[in-house]
Amino acid sequence: MTDRAKQWRKKAVRAAFLIHRWLGIGLGALMLLWCLSGMVMLWKPWPQPDEQLARLAHEPLRFDRPPVLPDLHGSYRQFRLVMAGSVPVLQVMDDKAESRNYDLRTGQILGPKDIYPDPAALAEVAGRYAALEGETVPPVFRGLRRVDQWILNTKGHDAGFYRFDFDSPRHTILYLSPLTGDVVQATTRKTRFWSWLGAIPHWLYFSQLRRHPVIWSDTLIVLSGLGVTLTTLGLWIGLRRFRVGRRLSPYRGTHLIHHATGSVFGLFLLSWILTGFLSMNPAGLMAHKPSPLWMSQWRGTLPASAVEETVAALTRVPHQSFRDILALPGVHGTRLLVTDAEGNPQRLDLTLAPSPLTASELVDTMAQTGTAAEVTLLQNDDAYYFSTHHKRRVFPVFRLIGKDRARLYLDARSGEALLRIDTAEKGSRWVIYGPHDLDFFSWLREPDARLWIILPLLCGVSLICLSGLWIGVQRCRHRRHSPARLDRATRNRSGRKPRRHARS
Repeated sequence: MTDRAKQWRKKAVRAAFLIHRWLGIGLGALMLLWCLSGMVMLWKPWPQPDEQLARLAHEPLRFDRPPVLPDLHGSYRQFRLVMAGSVPVLQVMDDKAESRNYDLRTGQILGPKDIYPDPAALAEVAGRYAALEGETVPPVFRGLRRVDQWILNTKGHDAGFYRFDFDSPRHTILYLSPLTGDVVQATTRKTRFWSWLGAIPHWLYFSQLRRHPVIWSDTLIVLSGLGVTLTTLGLWIGLRRFRVGRRLSPYRGTHLIHHATGSVFGLFLLSWILTGFLSMNPAGLMAHKPSPLWMSQWRGTLPASAVEETVAALTRVPHQSFRDILALPGVHGTRLLVTDAEGNPQRLDLTLAPSPLTASELVDTMAQTGTAAEVTLLQNDDAYYFSTHHKRRVFPVFRLIGKDRARLYLDARSGEALLRIDTAEKGSRWVIYGPHDLDFFSWLREPDARLWIILPLLCGVSLICLSGLWIGVQRCRHRRHSPARLDRATRNRSGRKPRRHARS
């Protein structure tokens, strides 16, 4: 190696040390915060409403007077009938997956520019949900909210949700869709407390930042990208500083702790920060693609007349108590996915007789619509559809695997679509979310694994960040009080070089 090459090599090594040092000073606190908040999220996730209670919050569908059906034309993917408080609502989804809602008392469309159901009526829905959670006080309406802290990641928040507060020790806050009365978010004083220690700092989900999606995303991409650089340089420097002999490390004190923990846990820290960076889809690298067409086409479509048939079937048997009715196409005619008075899902035909979904019916339906997929009945987890500490999956399910290897999971009781996994999401599962959550295997998803494997690893990477932060703080204090810095400060104040006193 020539002298010039050696000189450039020394400069590059020096630059790497300086970049690692100053990135550590700038990002140390944030990296530590990400690690500590990750510990909280092992047991306390972002709050979500209970799906079963959300179904039970709706009144059973009823028509106090003959329903007024809107004038519909064309074909539709599905129809939904539900009570938004005391208002019977029809929700239609066309073949482009665009939804519209109608008040069946008048046949008028419901929407931001038209008419919303009365908030007082939806207060009954909020009260029923909260009562099932243990609340005993009435709800207080707080208006239509679009940018509250707890709904910024909820689909449809741009149109706004009705907020209801409960003045009780639990201090429950509920958000309801003003169009359908669905409970879309539910928080309590306890879940909000843990979110401020866990999910909010971990995802930088502060409402002042999160309400600007592009700025929020770019901020996370830049900060996590710098974190990847910091960690990669740290691993490289740590390897360079290893010695062969009695002492493996040249460091002492806090520097030794930082070197040792970085050597043991550094790869886990790099994995977590790198997968967090990739989850933000930098430069569109991990962009999600639209679901494959076969997932939306395999059922076929419903004619507009199916609404009349469904309403007629329900009014013929008025004593039935269904809290939610979803009409979907089937190979043998329209099928109804209903939620009964106890909140249990059922699949019925238009005579309201049970019509359980079968594998042969799925195959016949796909043959009729010109689609094809492998059909398997699952009783337990697979690699993509599995239960975790935070979410219990429904079983049994039908798994449909298309020719593109994308997957669709259907509730075997009702036929409801539970999960869609396209090819891009399959890749993300193994490249991003599997390494980030460390849930590749069923035993890793058990509570004991969280406690005895994941938590110690998080403690190890937290110690890397804590020791690095302490080194950075000490470095800044040393620079602030160094003799050269004090001399410069004195010179700047007096305008002349400070006089040196003779030694006695």
